[in-house]
Parts: sequence; structure tokens; C-alpha cells
Amino acid sequence: MAARQQIPYGIVDFKRIRDEGYYYVDKTAYIRKMEARDSFVFFVRPRRMGKSLFVDTLRCYYDVNEKANFSRLFGDLDIGLNPTENANRYLVLTLDFSQVEFMAGETLEEKFSRYLASRMAGFVEKYRAFLPGLPAAFPMRGGADMFEAVVSCAGRETPIYLILDEYDNFTNTLLRGGGSEPYRAVTHGTGFYRSWFKAFKASCARIFMTGVSPVTLDDLTSGFNIAKNLSQHEDFNALLGFSEADCVKMFSDFKGTGKFTEGDPAAIVRAIKPWYDGYCFAPACVGRECVFNSDMVLYYLGELVATGHAPENLIDVNIRTDYEKLQLVADIQHAQARGNVEDVLPLTEEIATYGGLSFDLVESFPADRLSDVANFRSLFHYYGILSMAGRRKGMTFFKVPNVCVERQLFAYLREAYRRTRQPDWYVWQRLASEFAYDGAWRPFLERLAADFADTTPVRGGIQGEARIQGYMQAEFGHLKFFLMAPEMETARGFCDFALFPERVHYGDAAHSYLIELKYAAKDAADAVLDAQCAEAKAQLARYRADRFVPALARGTTLHQIVFQFKGAALHRLEQISEEAL
Repeated sequence: MAARQQIPYGIVDFKRIRDEGYYYVDKTAYIRKMEARDSFVFFVRPRRMGKSLFVDTLRCYYDVNEKANFSRLFGDLDIGLNPTENANRYLVLTLDFSQVEFMAGETLEEKFSRYLASRMAGFVEKYRAFLPGLPAAFPMRGGADMFEAVVSCAGRETPIYLILDEYDNFTNTLLRGGGSEPYRAVTHGTGFYRSWFKAFKASCARIFMTGVSPVTLDDLTSGFNIAKNLSQHEDFNALLGFSEADCVKMFSDFKGTGKFTEGDPAAIVRAIKPWYDGYCFAPACVGRECVFNSDMVLYYLGELVATGHAPENLIDVNIRTDYEKLQLVADIQHAQARGNVEDVLPLTEEIATYGGLSFDLVESFPADRLSDVANFRSLFHYYGILSMAGRRKGMTFFKVPNVCVERQLFAYLREAYRRTRQPDWYVWQRLASEFAYDGAWRPFLERLAADFADTTPVRGGIQGEARIQGYMQAEFGHLKFFLMAPEMETARGFCDFALFPERVHYGDAAHSYLIELKYAAKDAADAVLDAQCAEAKAQLARYRADRFVPALARGTTLHQIVFQFKGAALHRLEQISEEAL
């Protein structure tokens, strides 16, 4: 089958995928599950997880105009083998709020009305045969009048199914540009945005609303009562993204096509798992079901089929730029707090320092309350920067899902640290290479310490070990030769920095590291510093005894190192042991 199929990287048109021979991972069973839950469904996921393709799949399944194409499009899929009674029953109105564009001189309401009018004109042209009461010469009036006229003509046999994609984009853009007051004018009281959601609920038989985050839900609840938020429901955890079984089957199906002729598909999927897997959205699924980023898997597979080997850069350039979503999150918070870029750094440093955060996820919140700590932390999960990973001290623990996101996070942090001198990155790269291949640990770590001393405080309140550890995480995170396990959880404690070879490209890296960071105030007594060092040595011995360490460090020389600071200055850099494994 795969010999005749193409890799659907970047393709979000369901009909094109089915008609032009693209590979399709069947997600249609979720259509039946959603119908069983409610007529009005809300579901959010991070970008690049397959949301747009699923939206278009819904459109094709419910669209009355696609009835003649049902067997061709769905016949061999789960929902085609057992369709629901609502298949091809609706007039489908799709609104994508990311397409709402500003024009000079327009108010926000005029902007929205213009977009809706354009969509309604296309809707009328597509479904005129099912709108018998509509005048032949349908007037090009405002969006509200056009919507009301169409709704009044839609009959019981062909009701309206509304799909709202990127529903939160409009308010996010508003907040970035104007702060909370314009936002409240739109979403509160008689604001036009709130009024529209009330009209949608009253006029449409079914609604599927999706976006990246649940902002505005609290503001719109009385106007649009979301019946079922399925975003954290265990039955829908894997609605978007690929399971490990999906990936193994897909790689198996494509093996033997193009230049992809070597390698065990299951072994390849295990190799890319640290890079692309790790997303969990339902508390009940923690520890038993995670999903891969679908775009990244397709990118990797495309390179494998085209060249016969893994891509040189495991982070696709189209994904790599997504770390800008951190800046988007920061911008929204700053619009609320009237702050600047440094205000968001403590949270990113905390993630880097501890490998994640513990908090209770807020399922919906008004956008003008993003500066609230709980809401802002929750937004990191909704944007895919953090994923559910377990429970700690009575709260959900969220961690960075994979190396791909981790590298983006550390890139953001690295740019945020300000230096008093311009660093020589060529020298940094040379020292990093010698650190990985020659075991020259002292020059590289001394360089990191010196660079840290040259940074200006990001904010006056950020001091001590957390700031040093955040900085070091950002630097170690750029070591392409290693997979880093920040705060690696072993059976015997948490190691500050565990560096093991990234074996897809750098399996010949000859050295691994367990590094314990210690910090004392700049006026700390020698006795305090010595006690810290003794503690670090004991911790390293415990970490080394963990049963997983030999496997992770196999074929390399393992170094155990104490990295101690007194204030911002390096105080002790000592290797406790090195051994060949």
C-alpha cells in the first residue's frame, strides 16, 4: 500500500489525502465517540498535532454535499465501516478566526462582521439548494444579517453544523495589541463577540469548537454554554498526534519505499521517541498513554524515505520556530501585567531547574486574568511546552514532553540571559566538542562558569541556585552531542545534570557525565562549602548506583563531577571519578 502512497506532511485537506494517495492514520473512531458525548463539543490542543486535518475530516463526514463521496472517502475507515446516523446530514459552516484580518480604520466588530459576511457568502453559494426560502438575489449585507437570513431558511432535515477553528486567536491578538480593556468590551456584557457565541448556540444543531487554549471560556459561558469540554478526557487523549503503535505501523508500511530500505521500524521509533513523544493531556492517561507530535514524525519519515537516513537536524525548521510561542505567551502576560520580557523568565527558569512544574491545571479562564499564576502556568501546558507526567505533593506534575520542545525552551532562555561581553560561540562549540569526544570537561565547564559570571541579573529577585541552574540548563541544552536529563529521576534521587550520548547522530561521542551543582551565598563559610561538597559526592555515588545509568552510558567514559558556586563565582570544580562502561 505504502508504495503507492505519499507522506502527508503539511497536508490538512482530508479529500486530497484520500483522493491523491496520501497515507492516513485513521482517527475517525473519535467522531462516533464525540457524538455520544454531546452535540456541543470543546477541544483544545497545541499546534502541529493534526488539529486542522481532523477539523477537515469532520467537515467531510458531516457535509450533506459529500454524501455521494462517502464510500470513497470513508468506506475503509473505522467510521465508514460503522457510520452514525448523522453522516452527511448537515450544512457545515467552518469559521477559522486566525483568518480574521485587520483593515485600516475598522473597529473590531466591523472586522469580524466583514469576515463572517465573506464566509456566509460562500456558504450560501455552496448550499443554496438546501435553503429553499432564500431569495435568489441574496444581498451582500453585514455578517449578522446574512447569518440570520441563512439560519431562518435552514430546515430540520439539513441543520447547521458549526466548526469554530482557532477560536481563541481573535482574543489573543486583541490582548497582545490592546490589553485587557478592549478585550473586556468585546467579551463582557453586550460585547459583540459574546453575543455571537450566544447566537451560534441558539442557531446550530451541533458545534465543534477548537483552538490552542481555553481562554475566554469563562467570559463566554453565559452566552455559549460549553456542554462538554473533552480536552482532558481520557477517551480523547490520543485524538490528535500519533501513538507509538501508529508510528511503528507507518514506518513498517513505508519501509522498502524510496531509499528507506534498512533498519527495524520499531527500533527507529524507539530512537525518535525521546525527541517527538511524551504528550499527555488526560490525568487518567499519565504513565500509560502518550502521543507523538505528528508533524515531527512525518518530517522524519519524509527525510528517511528521501535519503535513506535520519535528517541531519532532528528539529524541523518549521517546528523550530515554534519556540516563538513562548514569546506569544510572554506578550500576552505582559499586556496584562504591563511588564517586560524579563517578567516571564522566572517560570522558564523554574521549568529548566526542576524539569517541570507542579500545579493544578485550570480548565478555563478569562484572557484578562492570564497574569494569575495558576492560569499562566496552565497556558504552558495548553501550548505544548509542558505535558502531564504524574503527581507530586498532591498536584499534577508537568514536564517538558521531549527533546524537541526542550531545545526550543533552552534556546529561548539562552537568548534571554544578557552578557556584559559578546560571547565567542566558535570557541564555545570547540570546547563543547572536546567535552563530548575527548573528555575535556574542565575547560568547557570553566567556560560556562565564566560566561555565567558575565551575565547581568535577569531580574533583581532571581538569585541563587535556581538562576545558576537555569543558566546551565540552557547551555547544556545546546550540546547537540547529548540527550540531557534535567533533574534525572533515579531510584536514588534527582541528578542535576545527566548527559548521555545522542545516539541517532552522535553515537561515537565517547563521554557521559553526571554533574551535581551546588550553590552557596557569596559570604558562606568554608565549613558550609565543604559540607556541600561532601553531600554532592555522596549524591553522585547514589546516582551512579542506579541500574539504568550503565545502559545509558554504555560505550563511553562516565565522569562524576561536583560543580560548586559561591555567589556567582565558581568555587570548586572537581571530578570524583571516571570509568569506562
